[in-house]
Amino acid sequence: MPRPTQKDTKTAFDNGLPPTHGIDHVIVVGAGLAGLGAAYELNKQGTRVTVLEASDHPGGRTRTLRAPFTDGLHSEAGAMTVTNQCDYTVHYLREMGLETEPSDLVDTDFSYYRSGTRIRPDQTADHASLLGLNPDEKDLSIDEMVAKYVTEPNRAIGPELASPTWSVSPRLLELDRRSVREVLQERGASAAAISLIEPFFLEMRGGELGSASAMAWARYETGPRSLFDTGTRWNKIKGGTDMLAQALAGRIADRIVYRAPVVRITQDDHEARVTFLDRNRLRTLTADRVIVTAPFSGIQRIHLATAGLSAEKHTTIRRLRYASATRISLQMRRQFWPEKQLMLSTDGPIGTVRDATPRRAEGRKILECWLSGWSAQAVASMSPEERIDFALGELEPILPGARDNFELGTSIAWDNERYIEGAYILPERGHHELMEHARCPEGRIHFAGEHTAYEPNGGSMNYALESAIRTVIELSKA
Repeated sequence: MPRPTQKDTKTAFDNGLPPTHGIDHVIVVGAGLAGLGAAYELNKQGTRVTVLEASDHPGGRTRTLRAPFTDGLHSEAGAMTVTNQCDYTVHYLREMGLETEPSDLVDTDFSYYRSGTRIRPDQTADHASLLGLNPDEKDLSIDEMVAKYVTEPNRAIGPELASPTWSVSPRLLELDRRSVREVLQERGASAAAISLIEPFFLEMRGGELGSASAMAWARYETGPRSLFDTGTRWNKIKGGTDMLAQALAGRIADRIVYRAPVVRITQDDHEARVTFLDRNRLRTLTADRVIVTAPFSGIQRIHLATAGLSAEKHTTIRRLRYASATRISLQMRRQFWPEKQLMLSTDGPIGTVRDATPRRAEGRKILECWLSGWSAQAVASMSPEERIDFALGELEPILPGARDNFELGTSIAWDNERYIEGAYILPERGHHELMEHARCPEGRIHFAGEHTAYEPNGGSMNYALESAIRTVIELSKA
């Protein structure tokens, strides 16, 4: 059976999805955006769908933190942006009647905090010695560093890097053998320059430039999701990112079973069987097809030894790595920092600090701390109370008054989230070897989620929804 390409998927989505004849029942594992999107479309066609979700809520890694905050405040623990290039996400937002508004990640009062000094991007030349810049870098602006080390060399790689549809060429395979840090160093960037431009890499950094695939990174930074693309409009879902998942789940509420972690999947020539926990007992459902949307890090808890999966699929499940990310959100009684839209990249373990409520002119505010890589892993080992105290201790020298103005807080350590166990995928060197195997169906079992995307990057609601459409097309061809 020929598998749908990225172009096939978009064409079918735009022109109307084909019907899934001959399939009576489909089980979807996971109620993240990929699972919800697939179940929603199948349900519209009249196919019987059962969604098994391990937690007590939909959305997966699109999670808006509303408790324990007061005054209607909220912050985002996972995915948080929608661009004008996110065709699938924009489509479902419109269909669900949801609105967007400008993202808080653009037009910020961005600064660095290095060696106890706050440095604006236009002041790096004045602090070249403190930062450790090379002599040929000390007079470069941040934009000029980005052009020298990122955009111009990437543009010279070839047109395939910016192609609307993704395919791997020999030049890109060569990049996939090296890490982002190796490539930046080969281009002449000092450790200090890499530190200054790294905060603009967003999801692709993950605190792991030493292992992240340069191929995946170059594709990301050459595309419309890069912060360096001036033609991209960055938005967020009005009211919270979780609104989209809640809306989709509401349309198929009677099809979703919550607190139902899947523990085993098997199949034969006639049917697939899914066993899950129903409180204190095991239940097994049969179906014509199964769509597994849970992250590979999480499905390692599912017994798949008798699922009939290929050796390549098992290897991919074991090898695919997810970035470690921890977000700590702190409610402050007032704004005690001077910036109108604070965004501060620090050289300490606290990572990036930002005002998550920049449009709130008066009253309480929320400060977010973004940790990734080793520091996120370390803080994940703390108790929730210890994380808050740690964050305040790190913030106080940077933003004096943090402890005095603190009221309450919460955090998400994605490594600790059962059945998820990681944030967005971290495409490491050799990632091209895993991409095709990640999304390839295995008999009656299909796979969706941002980790199965056509693109070599994760961390995107759009990729998750695109994968949902791909699986519906696969079922129509079955």
